[in-house]
Amino acid sequence: MSMPPPPGHGYQPAGSYGTPQPRPAELFERFVARFIDGLLVGLVSAIVFSGIVAGIFINSGTSGAVEFIVRAILTVLGLAVSLAYYAYFETTTGQTLGKMVMKLKVVGPSGQKVTLDQSLRRNAFYALSLLAIVPLPGFSFLANLAVLAAWVFIAVTINNDKPLHQGWHDKFAQETYVMKLG
Repeated sequence: MSMPPPPGHGYQPAGSYGTPQPRPAELFERFVARFIDGLLVGLVSAIVFSGIVAGIFINSGTSGAVEFIVRAILTVLGLAVSLAYYAYFETTTGQTLGKMVMKLKVVGPSGQKVTLDQSLRRNAFYALSLLAIVPLPGFSFLANLAVLAAWVFIAVTINNDKPLHQGWHDKFAQETYVMKLG
C-alpha cells in the first residue's frame, strides 16, 4: 500500500473521519487512464484528419512526394492534438477524460494546478513521433521503437519510484504528481 506524498508534494491534509485521502496513483491506474485518453485522441484525430487525407489524395493523385507530405502533416497535427488535449485538461482541471474515469488528478509540487510548461514537459515524449517523418529507409520503424522505449522507461520509473510513483516525465516537469482521488 502506498503512502501519500509528504506535505508540499501534492499531499492534501486529512479531511473528516472516513473521507478517503488522495494518494499517489499507481502504474496500472495511470496506464488505464492514458489508454482511454489515447483511444479518445486517436478516434477524434482519425475522424477529423481522414477528411483532410481524402481531400489531398482525391485532388492530387498519389505519388511518393504527396504521401510523404501527407504523412508529415498528419504526424505534426497528431502531435499538436495530443499536446493540446493534455495541456488543456491538465492545466484547467488536472484531469483528462481518462483521469476522470480513473479518479486521478495531476498536481504540481505543492498540490496546485499544473502550469502549461509543466504539462508540455510531462508530455514531451510524444514528440518522438516526429522521428517517423524522417525520409530514410527504416527510420519509421526506429521512430516507433523510440516511442515504445519511452513508454517502457516511463512505466519502469513510475513503478520503481516508491512511494510517490513519479515517472521521469513527472520529474522532468518540475515535480508533478498524479494522485488517486478517494
